Amino acid sequence: MCGELNEILTFIEQLLEVDVEGIAPMTSVVPTTMKMRQDVVTESNHAEEIVANAPLSERNFFLVPKILE
Repeated sequence: MCGELNEILTFIEQLLEVDVEGIAPMTSVVPTTMKMRQDVVTESNHAEEIVANAPLSERNFFLVPKILE
């Protein structure tokens, strides 16, 4: 494990030698834009249908077993 750690540290030292002055940070090597959609309400007030197949529900809320005391 010591050898692997030394290899990692050596690699980090190599990365620190690279001149990145003036280079803007990026999240991808390919310039892309986020795909956006309109924020529109399509359906509402379907709580009864949503919990219809739940094993346990009460007043349109899912009931789950208590796991913490």
